Amino acid sequence: MGDKLVICPHCGSDACYEHEQQKIIVWSCMGCGFTSNELMVEGSQLVIETEEVMPELYKDIKFMDDKKQIWYPTVINIEDKGTVFVNGTTKENWGWAGIKVVETTDEEKEKFKGAKFKSDPKTLKTFSKDQFDDAVNYLGLI
Repeated sequence: MGDKLVICPHCGSDACYEHEQQKIIVWSCMGCGFTSNELMVEGSQLVIETEEVMPELYKDIKFMDDKKQIWYPTVINIEDKGTVFVNGTTKENWGWAGIKVVETTDEEKEKFKGAKFKSDPKTLKTFSKDQFDDAVNYLGLI
């Protein structure tokens, strides 16, 4: 199977990237920021185990498509750039956030077990739920 763009069942965008990862088909939509794979089917053991450790907000805003695939909001974490994640308190009150990183000092490297970068709280920027691409662009990932 080759990598390709498909229509996202969640937002209708044509920026949903379909690819194979470890012999599993994965979808990641750059339009809405949601992701799924062929094993994430309603009631599957993988969905049950994933939701046991997932934040409540992520479970609250998940999406199930007409094929019973479960889609969750993605988290993008690039070590030398930063993180894009869901930020909010309820299904009605959430959006995307981006936070950039700065290099750690020598003292911090010891504290953070050798980490070269740390999140910089001064750079936290929030975006609405339909601005995933803006959050990704904020970190310079696209």
